[in-house]
Amino acid sequence: MAGRRTNLALLLLVPAAALTGLTTFLVGSGPIAPVVVAHGLVGLAVLVLSPWKSAIARRGLRRRRPGRDLSVVLTALVLLALASGLSHSTGIWRGTAVLSALQVHVAAGLGAVALTAAHVRRRRTRLRATDLSRRSLVRAGGLALGTAAAYAALQGAATALALPGASRRVTGSYEVSSGTPEGMPVTSWLLDVAPEGDPSTWAVTVSSGGSGRRWTVEELRAFGDQASVVLDCTGGWWSRQEWSGARLHRLLPEGVTGSLQVVSRTGYRRRLPLSDDLLLAVDLGGTPLSVGHGAPVRLVVPGRRGYHWVKWVSRVEHDSRPWWQQAPLPLR
Repeated sequence: MAGRRTNLALLLLVPAAALTGLTTFLVGSGPIAPVVVAHGLVGLAVLVLSPWKSAIARRGLRRRRPGRDLSVVLTALVLLALASGLSHSTGIWRGTAVLSALQVHVAAGLGAVALTAAHVRRRRTRLRATDLSRRSLVRAGGLALGTAAAYAALQGAATALALPGASRRVTGSYEVSSGTPEGMPVTSWLLDVAPEGDPSTWAVTVSSGGSGRRWTVEELRAFGDQASVVLDCTGGWWSRQEWSGARLHRLLPEGVTGSLQVVSRTGYRRRLPLSDDLLLAVDLGGTPLSVGHGAPVRLVVPGRRGYHWVKWVSRVEHDSRPWWQQAPLPLR
């Protein structure tokens, strides 16, 4: 494949990898499998193109073109994103206690997208009529077939060798300590840190229509609502646990519409639709929540990724705003 067409293909594939990767974070259930497959196919397409791109890179280094250092760093980030992605998807290396393969994959991918934008700005590549010729389309089809074959071979090898990746959840996450709360990882979004609070004095204010009520932890526990729900973390793991507390619809006036904004004592917040079967949990596996898992009160959101599961809940605010009027991912 010619150098120009290789660069054009990569110009499309790198943003596509970022977009499909972001979508896997946004969708916790339902039609997520095609998105995960698409993300894997895009990544493998970049890998298939690597021999042609390496030849282009070598020519650029020999000619000492301006911006070659940027190109070298970009290449390193793309290779790191590919290697860490393959490591996570196969389960060959899932990371350490401090840093997971998925975190390396995301960080390298974001860096690659940023440097791709800078690279394109420095060396603009414009479409030509010949780029849409029959020969170009045939080559694109060949790339697609090669990528599909590589994907099928990788999946087949993972199954044949009984690699951990063959039994991942559809989101790409690995099962950890289901039914054993003490083994479930303790994670928080970005820099969110557990606040201090006494469960005996903690209360959650639930407001709707200009009025509200404060609910103590014991009052929430008295409802006795239970749910066996999977927490699927964007850190690459999932765990099914038994949660208990009070379903939120029982704390609101009947027939309300709109959405709920659930706020942590740390200021972290997410807005969710009333159609979700939301639970304010105070117990996990029959015992009070630990601080790391959101004590005294945390939100349980079936079918959504872990960043929606607000910890250390202090307020629930009901209003008429659509639930999607917020940043797709928390900004803090």
